[in-house]
Amino acid sequence: MDTIEVRPLNSLWLKASVIGSFWASVEIILGSFLHNLKVPLSGTVLSFISVYLLVAFLQIWQEKGLVIRAGLICALMKSISPSALIIGPMIGIFTEALLLEIFILLFGRNLTGYITGGAFAVLSALLHKFISLLIMYGFDFVKILNALYQFAAKQIRLTDTDPINLVILITVIYLATGALAAVTGYLTGRRYKNGGLKNSVGDEIRVEYDTKKPFETQSHGYSVFYLFLNTASLVISLMIINSAKTIFFWILPPAYILFCILHYRSSLKRFRKLSLWIQFILITVIAAFLWNGISGEGLFSMTGLTAGLKMIGRAVVVIIGFAAISIELKNPLIKSVLYGRGFASLYQSLNFSFSALGSIISSMPESRNFLKQTRKIIPGILNQAESLLEVFEKENTGRPPVIIITGDIRQGKTTFLKRVTEDLLKENISLTGFLSIGIDRKGERMGFELYDLRNSSTIELCTRVPSLEWVHYGSFYFNPEGLKKGYEILDTENLADMDIVVIDEIGPLELNNKGWNRSIEAICNNTQILQVWVVRRSITRLVARKWKTGDIHIADISTDTTVDVVQLVKELLNR
Repeated sequence: MDTIEVRPLNSLWLKASVIGSFWASVEIILGSFLHNLKVPLSGTVLSFISVYLLVAFLQIWQEKGLVIRAGLICALMKSISPSALIIGPMIGIFTEALLLEIFILLFGRNLTGYITGGAFAVLSALLHKFISLLIMYGFDFVKILNALYQFAAKQIRLTDTDPINLVILITVIYLATGALAAVTGYLTGRRYKNGGLKNSVGDEIRVEYDTKKPFETQSHGYSVFYLFLNTASLVISLMIINSAKTIFFWILPPAYILFCILHYRSSLKRFRKLSLWIQFILITVIAAFLWNGISGEGLFSMTGLTAGLKMIGRAVVVIIGFAAISIELKNPLIKSVLYGRGFASLYQSLNFSFSALGSIISSMPESRNFLKQTRKIIPGILNQAESLLEVFEKENTGRPPVIIITGDIRQGKTTFLKRVTEDLLKENISLTGFLSIGIDRKGERMGFELYDLRNSSTIELCTRVPSLEWVHYGSFYFNPEGLKKGYEILDTENLADMDIVVIDEIGPLELNNKGWNRSIEAICNNTQILQVWVVRRSITRLVARKWKTGDIHIADISTDTTVDVVQLVKELLNR
């Protein structure tokens, strides 16, 4: 019998969860506002606020490794964004946290470490933007920038000025901006720690468990094969575009673009932005008319026009390709595998952060007022954070244990569980819940009956026979009265005097936040009762990570016996 141990998080991860949730909230509120208004340097503004917030937090919580963990949590929370492009923002957020953490480790938790780390964290926003453009347009983009600079210098008669001086000036400005953010955060955090800002209170943060989970399934049909196919196609397409000396230049990149358009409609979202088309036009015009500054041709350069169009083609492939890869990276199966490989603490931290995200966002001022009230908002966030940490600490312990009965479809899971419940009743163990008894006709499974374990009554739950008044999902139509009966059985008020609650079964409906999901949420979050679930083998790991529970014990009906399960129940109940 396998066991998935759920160890309580340590203080470091709990604090990272708090910081990550507030940081993600700022990214969502302020980031959406700035990008929707097409505010120039919006990435730099977000980096400034991020450094300000992180350094302020470091004055009240000073554990090593806190920033990098908070950055990882915030970056992964960004993965639920409805935007098709998630890779770039996730890398940017994590890079800021990494640089701040590195310089704090090098120089210590003092003003020098904060200023240096903050300076390079904000500078990373500029580097991230430049690298993104370089990936999108290729190295010809550097030639375009140089040609534009030379043209501008000539107009203002600064032909002797080296472009490197402009780069240095911009770099210094970004470093100074980051240093200012760090100093501001340091002073705010110190004042709060010393009691000067303790009266800055925000709304109470509630933990809400119907918030979107990191492993929640989506409507898109994910495929690991498509993830690798997109990655390989993108790399090969860029190699072909760079060479431009093969007939494949006119075959593979256009074919890949067409595939993405047909299979990933959301990959076209970015092309709806006017700013992107303006960018394309400017690059084409600059390349056509200023390329002669490099090639020595006349005012209009056909070589430059060709280079500009090639850059636009490359950009289209990159935008669509990365959007497709970003979509496939949201695959809950991929996430489940990644987090299952020794990342249990990270997974639990994300669950905590997601549970508070909605409440945090609703407690903050409207996005248009955020920048004006930043000096008031940050102290309020610090105060809310300490309260939220207390909530997380309480939620971190005492989660209810779960036993999962698993096997293949129609292998006999319900029959196995029925024998277990009969043996448990003989041991004077009180239980409630229900079994889903199959209804067969001529060897074909036509539906299920809900069998109430407390009073042995039954009611039809679902059928394959179409019914306009019933809820249609998959190949079954669900009886509203049967669903109502199930909700009543699982109501937490009806579990007070019970030792065990049985749920048969949990499947794709619940993974999609339907079926018995809300009842399971309530049981996991408001009771300590031992739960027994029936789950088909193929989705057992996904179900095990769906809700916040204690240790999960998996009994496979192919290898384990009813005696094994009964003995486990008695051990968990200390009988």
